Amino acid sequence: MSPTMWVNPQFWSHYFETIFAKQIATLCDSIVNRVLPTFANIEEEAKKFAVQEYERLGSLPALGDYEDMGDIAESARDAGIDYYQLMSGVRQGLINIATAGLYHLFEQQLLFFHRRQVLHPSEENDIRWLKIKELKTRLADGGVDIEKLPSWPKTDELRLVANTVKHGEGESAEQLRKIRQDFFVHPFLREHSLFAKSPRHPIYMPMSGEDIFVEINDFQAYKNAVLSFWEEFSELILAKETK
Repeated sequence: MSPTMWVNPQFWSHYFETIFAKQIATLCDSIVNRVLPTFANIEEEAKKFAVQEYERLGSLPALGDYEDMGDIAESARDAGIDYYQLMSGVRQGLINIATAGLYHLFEQQLLFFHRRQVLHPSEENDIRWLKIKELKTRLADGGVDIEKLPSWPKTDELRLVANTVKHGEGESAEQLRKIRQDFFVHPFLREHSLFAKSPRHPIYMPMSGEDIFVEINDFQAYKNAVLSFWEEFSELILAKETK
C-alpha cells in the first residue's frame, strides 16, 4: 500500500492517541510513580543496615579479625556505604533500562504502523522490510518526511541512549557523546568545574547503573518527545488527507 494512499487517516490519528500515546504514558508514569519511589529511602535503609551489621558483629562470641569495637563500628559503617552505593546503582540502572525500553516500545509502535499501513500485505511479515529505515524511505517516497517533525531530533537522541545502554561502547555511544556529554559524568560531579573537561571514560555496564547516567528529568523529556511525535505525525497525515 502506497503511503500516499492513506486508507483511513482518521483511524490512525485516533489509534495514535488512544493506543500508542497511552502505552507510552502508562509505561513512563509507572516507572516514575510506582517503581522508583521504592528507592526513595535508601539512605535511611543504609543507616539501618549499618546498625544491624554493627549489632551482628558485636554479638559474635569473639572479635575474630577485629581488635576492638571501634574496628567493628568502622566495618559496619563501610557495610552501610556499600549498601547505599549498590542500591543507588540499581536505581540508576533501572532508569537507564527504562529509557532503553521506552525507545524500543516507540520503535515497535513505528513498525506496527509500518507493517499495517505502509507495507503491502504481502510484505508485512517479510523481515527484509521490517526496519525503521525502510519506513522512513517509503514515507518519504510518498511525500512524508518524519525526520522534519519538531520532535524527531529528541526521539533520535533517545535511540542513541537506548543503543548505548544496551551495547555499551559503539557507534551510538560515540554519537551520544557529541550531544550529551553530561550523560557520561555522574550527576554529583557535573557541577564541579574540575570535571567540566573530564577525560573520556569507557562504557562497560550501563544496565548496572554505571558509566551512563540518565536522570528522571531526561526520562520525562524523552516521554514528552515521543508523545509529541505521535501528535505531530497525526496532524501531518490528517493534513495530507485534505490536500
